[in-house]
Amino acid sequence: MELLDMVREYQGLLEAKEYLAKQTKDNNAAIEAAKERIAQQMLDDDCPSITTGGYVFSLVEKTYYSKKSADDLAAAGVDFFDTLREEGLGDIIVERVDPRTLQSTMKAYVDENGDLSDALQAVIRSYDGTDISRRKETKKKGRKKE
Repeated sequence: MELLDMVREYQGLLEAKEYLAKQTKDNNAAIEAAKERIAQQMLDDDCPSITTGGYVFSLVEKTYYSKKSADDLAAAGVDFFDTLREEGLGDIIVERVDPRTLQSTMKAYVDENGDLSDALQAVIRSYDGTDISRRKETKKKGRKKE
């Protein structure tokens, strides 16, 4: 396989990934809409459960919980994490650094400081590798296009 064929195959895989991500998002939205329609029909028909295809589908009452918006919390003058800790729920708080955020922050740090500090070297592993960059082509003279 020639390099150009390999790059085209790679491009196809990236496009398929984008397509599948959109399909997954669309499918999840369709699943939620179907659940709402089915639940309403089951309520309308006074049918708390139905069996088909070896599965039982039942209405289930659930209470959902989610964090209030930052604006709502600020307006109430409360801190979400402090409240959880005060209520004895601090153990569900997970400190986390997104890998992409770590990557971009460490790159900026090294660009500014020349290298990782000794303290950061004790907790951050770094290694060199090769990746393939992809960006939209701009029309420039002299670039070979196939």
